[in-house]
Amino acid sequence: MSFNHTVAGESETEWGGRIESPQSQSTPENELENRIKNLERLAVGIQAALGRQSFSGKLQALDLASDLRLKITASWKMFQVAKLLREPARESMLSRVRYSVDELEEVVASHFGVEMT
Repeated sequence: MSFNHTVAGESETEWGGRIESPQSQSTPENELENRIKNLERLAVGIQAALGRQSFSGKLQALDLASDLRLKITASWKMFQVAKLLREPARESMLSRVRYSVDELEEVVASHFGVEMT
């Protein structure tokens, strides 16, 4: 099963507010926040789509989608903590969050066929 979908532009998220494209917010922190919110929005959509479909391996796919959402939530919480820290701890934590988000985007691309832009 493959989902061909590109996430960009503006949309509502579970964490409130609107997601704006990276062109309108240029700071690295804002871009990272938008990437996390886009991942959450996409994971919700994937989980909903999987729930509506009937196919062999559905339970494994739903487990992967649930695991993805948990990891996205953990990244969001790490990001929130990082914003409260002072340098150099702040940049170190943001670096870890960036690495985590990169990995999550790779998982989404490889397992669900979704390209994050």
